[in-house]
Amino acid sequence: MALAREEINLEDIKRDAKIEAVLKHVISQDVEIAHLKDEQFEMRNEIKRRDETISKLEDDIRLLKKEKRWNMLWHNRLNNCIDKTQVIFGILFLINILFTYFMSR
Repeated sequence: MALAREEINLEDIKRDAKIEAVLKHVISQDVEIAHLKDEQFEMRNEIKRRDETISKLEDDIRLLKKEKRWNMLWHNRLNNCIDKTQVIFGILFLINILFTYFMSR
């Protein structure tokens, strides 16, 4: 009765309380969504950094493969030169022995 005299309606109070509860829930959801968006942004940045790292590593691997091929070619070429040099020294050695033999006679 006291409420009726004061012109306070219980239904209005209930409705206001529900609205306030819904508003608090919406605000907490907005905060959670903002937090998730921040995490998503950080994850995207991390993925970009990893992609860049992978790309750099792939480039390094490609360069190393090229360098390995070049080194193998250079090594083969050096081996061929060494083989030719050894043959030339062998021939010169034989000529020197023959020359020494004929000079001593």
